[in-house]
Amino acid sequence: MRKRHPRFGRLAGDNCSTIAALPEGAASMFRRFISAIIGLTCLAVLVSAHGFEFTSNQEFLPVHEAFKVSATGTPDSVQIQIMAAPGYYLYKSKLSFQAKGIGVQPGAAVLPAGEHKDDPYFGKVEVYHNTLIARLPVQNHSADGFDVTVGFQGCAEKGLCYPPDQQIIHIGGDAGIEAASGWSATSVASAYVEGLKLFLTPGVLPVIPLLAFVLLLGELSARRGITIGLAFTAPMAAGFVVLNSAIAITEAGIEIQPIAQSVWILVPSVLILLGLATRETEIPSSQRDGHQHQAGSLFAFLTSASGAALLGLVALIYTTPFTSSAQAAVMLYLKAGGELIGGIAQLAGLALGMISPLVLAAMTLGGLLSSNGKWNQAIFVSVRGLLAIVGFWVLGRVLPGPVTLGLYGLVAVWSAVSLGVFGSLSAARSLPTRAAAIVVLLYGVFAWIGMLKGETSPSQPLGHDLSTGGVPSEQRWVVVSTPQQLAAALAEAKTSGNPALVEWVADWAPGSDQVADTARHVRLIRGSLGALKTIRVDITEGGLSTRSLLELNGLFGPAAVQVYRSDGVEVQSARLVGVTTSKEIVESLQAVVDNTDK
Repeated sequence: MRKRHPRFGRLAGDNCSTIAALPEGAASMFRRFISAIIGLTCLAVLVSAHGFEFTSNQEFLPVHEAFKVSATGTPDSVQIQIMAAPGYYLYKSKLSFQAKGIGVQPGAAVLPAGEHKDDPYFGKVEVYHNTLIARLPVQNHSADGFDVTVGFQGCAEKGLCYPPDQQIIHIGGDAGIEAASGWSATSVASAYVEGLKLFLTPGVLPVIPLLAFVLLLGELSARRGITIGLAFTAPMAAGFVVLNSAIAITEAGIEIQPIAQSVWILVPSVLILLGLATRETEIPSSQRDGHQHQAGSLFAFLTSASGAALLGLVALIYTTPFTSSAQAAVMLYLKAGGELIGGIAQLAGLALGMISPLVLAAMTLGGLLSSNGKWNQAIFVSVRGLLAIVGFWVLGRVLPGPVTLGLYGLVAVWSAVSLGVFGSLSAARSLPTRAAAIVVLLYGVFAWIGMLKGETSPSQPLGHDLSTGGVPSEQRWVVVSTPQQLAAALAEAKTSGNPALVEWVADWAPGSDQVADTARHVRLIRGSLGALKTIRVDITEGGLSTRSLLELNGLFGPAAVQVYRSDGVEVQSARLVGVTTSKEIVESLQAVVDNTDK
């Protein structure tokens, strides 16, 4: 009787007599062969059922290489960056952000709009390719470091969907301090001091001719100067607080600036200025004699406190596109969830500081002119000319640059003629006036020549001096207008190992081209500009993309300048907000250059 083989049972026994009859060595080899066949068959089945996962290790990146997460603390928030490798994308709905620490209060994360995609796993979704930049508002009351947990899920275009993942990043204790600093009488007083500094900025200086014009229309006295000054500036201050609070705390607040600078609002306000500038050719004789003058119903209304208040609201339109660094800090405090009353109080402090010099100037001007009637006519003509300049300056936000330059030339020529440039030199005392008229006339002619050449700069109507070694900016600036485009440009700079310079511009915002003008003339940085990735963010059009861009970068509008190190991290200390000087811009650029040399 044959024995059953312990492994093959009947196969080795009853039905496989031939195999059993083989020599012992051949039978052992045959059994190994059968075992190998069975093993390969099982492996083939597994590969067939899970072939996608089997090959993923060969064709797909590990999850933390496919999606690289980094974060940087700012004074009011945490900026989180997730870089998706080429061929990979993130799901917007799967993103989550948490900040945990003693005294840490996170707000709602700000995300840019995603790309719509018909996904094979989740259907119609929003996704992010390339680089995602998110902003997490944070109040850090403890001044200690804290952890940010970033949750995400993504897929590869070739078909692999990763499971949900997360990454924890430690943030330094200086992040979120500004948003949690609270407010006090000291902070309001500091805001008042910062407001005083705004008096000499383009946001306030253009208001002076309008206020002076209202004063010159009526009785000249220090008492009336205070009355008109307060009536004129109070609506400005109140509007300043309301508008900036709305921009900071409302969902669509960022749209206020471009709306206020639209053609439909700017043109009527400019027509008011030009109408005032051209209404009369000289100051009324009754006022030159020191008597109150009523020059028709319109001008009678404008000499009243109500008329001054109305013109103060008109003047508010001219200050809207200007955001100082102190103003932006308070607005970021509100945006990050700071105390509403405290933020409004600090904005009120800024507004009071801004208008105090105007009230003082009105009182002083009213007192001085009341005792110097013989100079009033000359001052009145000068104020009218300044009103026209301010009107064309405001209109330049919606007009082509060369046209605006030509209008400046028109005002200059008109002023020169009014000063008697073509008249006879009848007395020695008229020599300075004649000299000034000639200079003004020459500027007007130069402005017209510059207009024909296509120039735009009022400070250099004939164009930039090529001997200074200007850098042709047209070939250097990468213009972007969406969060995705900005993220891609910054990622490209980081990949190439270059620092980046980002300028925020809009056609309706004066001073938006400061970086280009400064970089063209400064020899100090000219040789190093080639190492920079220069990016221009154009937010003229407004809309959802503009809102996302500004919110993600903690800004409320142009003009602004940011500098990024070669590792893609912004140099917060070098950020400039508002209209700045060439020296400040050069220092920011030099910070990038110095970092590049290290």
